[in-house]
Amino acid sequence: MFKLSLRKILCYLWVALLAFSFYVSVRTSYRQSLATEEFAYACDSFGYLRMAKQIRHAVSRGTWPQFKLESTQTRLLINFMQQQNLPVPRWEEVVAPHAHHYFPASGYVGVQYPPGTGLVLAMFPQGEAVYRLNRIVVFVFVVVGIGALVIAAWKQAWASIGLVMLALTAGLMILARLGALTFSMNAVLVPILLMCLSSIFALRFRDRNLGLVCALFAGLCLGFAMLIRLPAFLLLPGFLVLLWPEWRNIRVKSLPVALVLGVIVTGIIPVLINQQDVAGAWYLSTYASVDAAAPTLERLQFNRSYFLGDGPASVDNWALLYALVGFVGFLIFYLTRGSEQPNRLGLSWKRLALSAFLIWFIGICYFLTHWITAVHYMTPSVFATLGLIGFGALGIEVTSIEVQRFNTRSALSWLALVLILWPGVATFNRVWTRRSIGPAPERATTHAPILLPSELVDDKAWIWADLLTGSLWYYASKPAFKIQFTDPETRAMIFRWVFERGERQYLIQDSEQMKKYIEEIEQLGGKLEMRGKVDGQPYFLVVWPSSGPAAMQAKG
Repeated sequence: MFKLSLRKILCYLWVALLAFSFYVSVRTSYRQSLATEEFAYACDSFGYLRMAKQIRHAVSRGTWPQFKLESTQTRLLINFMQQQNLPVPRWEEVVAPHAHHYFPASGYVGVQYPPGTGLVLAMFPQGEAVYRLNRIVVFVFVVVGIGALVIAAWKQAWASIGLVMLALTAGLMILARLGALTFSMNAVLVPILLMCLSSIFALRFRDRNLGLVCALFAGLCLGFAMLIRLPAFLLLPGFLVLLWPEWRNIRVKSLPVALVLGVIVTGIIPVLINQQDVAGAWYLSTYASVDAAAPTLERLQFNRSYFLGDGPASVDNWALLYALVGFVGFLIFYLTRGSEQPNRLGLSWKRLALSAFLIWFIGICYFLTHWITAVHYMTPSVFATLGLIGFGALGIEVTSIEVQRFNTRSALSWLALVLILWPGVATFNRVWTRRSIGPAPERATTHAPILLPSELVDDKAWIWADLLTGSLWYYASKPAFKIQFTDPETRAMIFRWVFERGERQYLIQDSEQMKKYIEEIEQLGGKLEMRGKVDGQPYFLVVWPSSGPAAMQAKG
């Protein structure tokens, strides 16, 4: 009796430590994520906020949202590019602000993203959308975390609860870290979390209609995650492996079929409709040529360091290492009797491990050979891998037919104990050193509208910029063009064409990269006259000689 009570006490203490670690991570994430400023800036933030704005406007008028972008200057520039018979990839981006480009099939400039993130943000008022979204995400994580901790304490599931807390903590740290870099991660975390949970419930009730409902819900979550971030489709094979234990017994009324049906309803069909509307054909991607390019081994060396070495996208790989260590400890503990103990999920550790591996491996293979890189590209795959390992292990432990006892005389049991405890302790140390003790913001932080000087408001004024191109569209309805997204020859043609129209050209130095184009303009014979600032960034009037830009120097 004393040994049993001592075991329970130690289990409660372990759960309490994990609960405290989870509390610290929740507090930090809540404080930092709610401080994110809602600012339509650069690429992702502008693109998603503008889509949300268009959806709100469409709902208020009872019409279909239009994710296209049109202005007199935009159309003039498109017509000029077409008259020069230049290949579209050379100018599809320069005729638009960030997150947008020209679609030859539709003949319009449109946004490159699927509408899921914009739809989520549109559920909240403009100016408070990011604040409220982050608050709801943290709330969902808290509810799931408390539920997992209660189940672990009730069922004495001490060997797996650390993996669950690791997944939830990693998700909260991602939410806190990304800030305004991209709002798609804020929106996709909850669907992925619910997908992992509902998949485990589908296995638990696989012999009832409730299991089909859970699998369908998992598919709906995965489909919506795909509508938020298109590469979320790469998660599907891993979850099919999880829900498809009997490969030879394929039935219409089965968990995998229900999963795929959900993906089709909320993912594939809406994405194809959006592509038809924006890109001009259901089979055409809304992403630009370089982003929709086929995988290539040319990027492998750089991307390997970027995602797996010490590059920016490796920032969450620590969680994968911790999960691997904890899962190995979990397996050693459950296999010390020489055979795997049966559980009510019908889930073997081999199938769980294969499913989690595929979720991560397919994603990393794709992005290692992808032309474009970003710090958040692997985040959905990493979080889904962690979530599936954590909740899968918890499901196995909670539903095991026989309770596994710790054998104090077994060296393997002690090794398993160390491996199981280490990720939880290491995660707590990471959370504690990065904790935020300040109060959470009581209200949303919203960027002030951008007011343009009268000379820039003029319809005859052309603006070349970088990070503020979208901001000017969003806050001032002013066309601005990202001239860095083309080659020197095309830029020289554009400069001369606007000069020959007798219209003024302005350049906003809103990034370090714009210095390169200032030098390029000077090489073409232009001078830049400082005129003031736009949103704190200096802007210049481009003064050309009477003969205009020196076209021959554009190739230098």
